[in-house]
Amino acid sequence: LYYYGDILFLSNRYLDLDDQLQKHKHNLGKMTGKKYLITGGWGRLGSHMKDSIPSVASRKNQMNILSTNQVEYLVKTAKFDAILHLAAISNQKLAEKEKLLSYQVNVLGTRNVAEIAQKYSLKLYYISTDYVFPGTKGNYKETDDASPANWYGFTKYAGELEVKNAIEDYCIIRTSFRPTKWEFPTAYTNVYTSADYVDIIAKEIILCLDYNLNDIIHIGTSIKSFYELAKIRNPNIIPEKCHDQTFPKRRDLNIDKWLFEKKKRGTYE
Repeated sequence: LYYYGDILFLSNRYLDLDDQLQKHKHNLGKMTGKKYLITGGWGRLGSHMKDSIPSVASRKNQMNILSTNQVEYLVKTAKFDAILHLAAISNQKLAEKEKLLSYQVNVLGTRNVAEIAQKYSLKLYYISTDYVFPGTKGNYKETDDASPANWYGFTKYAGELEVKNAIEDYCIIRTSFRPTKWEFPTAYTNVYTSADYVDIIAKEIILCLDYNLNDIIHIGTSIKSFYELAKIRNPNIIPEKCHDQTFPKRRDLNIDKWLFEKKKRGTYE
């Protein structure tokens, strides 16, 4: 298996579907009775989700989202109810360095998945990012205009537009997450986020699937500094300030709409 950033996405072979269906048979019906095709299902986020929902998770040697034939083959071979599209180049430095490749995967690959979802009447859940915003004012709402500050954000926002243009039944989930442990010895006290650890965000996204939401939704947890987030799992984290004037210090998302949906269903504590 080969990683580009956090998510797996490329392949040259078709899925051994019978083997995968048997492997995930114990998961079927755990949630809503729906079955999901997860692209990038063995990446950081997908790995925390795939054991909790009925799914067949694609891996690098199983499906290439740049090939409509491979995507369509998999969709035709098994009866899915929806697609959860996680596959992407999410490493910002790699996206900046390999602009053509990241455009192909994040934009054209998303177009392929969306068009196949529309063709077979499957709902599409597209995982987007807070990087569609510039990170200047913070508390961004779903209705705020996107204005990506870097190439990664641009490709993910372009992916959003591909979804909107290709399919009627979709949900765009803007979110952000960290590894299960803070990976640095220090954390900024003056940079704010609505992100959380990947195991927390994975559970929130599973709730979103269960709610069957549409359009755009911002998913995260309460706004806090990087330092406050890091301190949750590393009490010995060293605080520091970010003095880089170009660093986006307020990319946090407004999650009021998400909290309303949870409260309406009695799942908001």
